[in-house]
Amino acid sequence: MIGHDSPGPSRTTVPFPRVLDKVSWRSHMLTFAQATRTPYLPQAPDLRAPLRLFCFHHAGGTAAVFSGWQRLIGDGISVVPVQLPGRAERSGEPRPGGLPELVARLDTELDPWLGAPHAFYGHSVGGLVAHALARHRAAAARSVPERLVVGGCFAPHRPHVARAVTELGERDLARWLVRLGGVSAALLEYPQWLRAAVALTRDDLALAAHADPGPLDPLPCPVDVFTGENDPQAREGEPHEWARYTSGEFCARWFPGGHFFPWDAPAAFLDHLGARLTAGRRTERAGVATAR
Repeated sequence: MIGHDSPGPSRTTVPFPRVLDKVSWRSHMLTFAQATRTPYLPQAPDLRAPLRLFCFHHAGGTAAVFSGWQRLIGDGISVVPVQLPGRAERSGEPRPGGLPELVARLDTELDPWLGAPHAFYGHSVGGLVAHALARHRAAAARSVPERLVVGGCFAPHRPHVARAVTELGERDLARWLVRLGGVSAALLEYPQWLRAAVALTRDDLALAAHADPGPLDPLPCPVDVFTGENDPQAREGEPHEWARYTSGEFCARWFPGGHFFPWDAPAAFLDHLGARLTAGRRTERAGVATAR
């Protein structure tokens, strides 16, 4: 199957696009995309890209937050936003009942696309989802991302951060979202919208709040942790708590902006992210790097 490693030397080593004409190649891509269609991917990865970047949105968010990333990051990386159930075009579906349930489903639904080189980016709670999926696949001896990148995300052993927020009342949780930059203060004047936004966010935060990571073996892939300098949830030294979750390279970097810093200056952020992803493919290094 295209996108998966060849199982043995009997397979040709000639890149598939070179052995088919353009019409056949396009037909094959269409057939593969249809056969592996999943509601978790609003758009299929570009099979020709050397690397696929699966992006996991924040609590209360949708895959649409990553729109525009493909244009800014360039053609060498295929940006693949992941859409969780219970929102946008999937609003009629039940929301995930817990992190283990969600990860098992993601593993099944995304597996056909994870045989080719790929990386994960997860923002806020999406970072915990991305880490849990990578850990799940590593434990099952399946393909893992070449690099895990998380932004604005506390370490998995600190679920009390999300737990405290989920216990807030509707109005207080809404004000917390405004302070974080997740919603506009104008939303406070529209109770129906406010109620829906708070309910979705609370359910997503519960994925982290009630997770029991237990003993965690470090991932075999590098881990990058990005944090906004003005994120009200962040504290000095916190990004380095992620270092224990990898046996490879670890990098912590602070960016100008708040909790949603990638969207404060997307071009600069994606330029750095793209450089980290492509450089990491050329060079394997060990150690800890910190930049600010």
